[in-house]
Amino acid sequence: MNAESLGTLSVVISTILTGLNIYLIKIIALPNRFLLASIILTLSGLILFLANTISGKITEALFQGRKYFLEILWIGVVGTSIPVSMIYYGLSLSPISNTFLLQTEVIYSMILSRLLLKERINGWQILLSLSAFLGVFLITTEGTLKEISFGDILFLLAPFFFQCGHVVAKNLMQIVNPIVTVMFRLIIGGLAPFPILILSGLNLLKDVRDIAMGDGIMIAGVSVSYAIGNSFWYYSVKNINLSRATAIIITYPLISMVLSIFTLKEGLSPIKLLGIAVTFSSILGLSLLRGKSEATPRNKGYDTKNA
Repeated sequence: MNAESLGTLSVVISTILTGLNIYLIKIIALPNRFLLASIILTLSGLILFLANTISGKITEALFQGRKYFLEILWIGVVGTSIPVSMIYYGLSLSPISNTFLLQTEVIYSMILSRLLLKERINGWQILLSLSAFLGVFLITTEGTLKEISFGDILFLLAPFFFQCGHVVAKNLMQIVNPIVTVMFRLIIGGLAPFPILILSGLNLLKDVRDIAMGDGIMIAGVSVSYAIGNSFWYYSVKNINLSRATAIIITYPLISMVLSIFTLKEGLSPIKLLGIAVTFSSILGLSLLRGKSEATPRNKGYDTKNA
């Protein structure tokens, strides 16, 4: 199996694990969602730290971490800690079905490519973007003029920060091993909120001790799954273009939504279902268009694989 096929298989595995993680995070009964995000990210990073130690790559990993510290810090804080905390908190305020709003990451990718790489935006991309925003409106308001929940706003903002991290990570992984990149991303992303949590006056040790056994098992499971899923995701991003990987992974809310309908009895109105269909099809179309454009050589000689 060649690198491109392995990259595609990797993003499929990452998609399944991401959908399961979102569902489990929703049902974990830990009120402090920022603490939950910190614990899961830190544990996931430590799992990969152990894996790198066993494989004998930890010395090289630490050297690369020091050499590319600023890039890794950006990926960990801006591209991981901030958006993951947004999603975890948003899940406590909005139903799982609204995580389809996270699919707007493709639009952010298109906008950043225009601003940073001067890529041309064609009429189809504009039309599909407007269609996606119509779907977002139907999901968040169910067709009526009402206030959008804060959880939905967080779902809409989080993808921007993810994309800011992916842009830097894709270039970095041409030099640094993806597993090493993910390890530092998760450890820094997990440790970053701790100073804020401590300064807020919360008794973190008490909160951790009060975690029920069932929730603790789920947290451990999500941590392992998150470490594996992120490793597969970044391996896929290294070997296939970002738009194709995004086109596959945006399907993960389907897994979370199906689980929530059957176990949490979350309802779906016809209008919200229509909004999900419109958003999904529009974002998929955008991803395929961008993937096609990335595969086309540019007159200026810009290497889109390293974008």
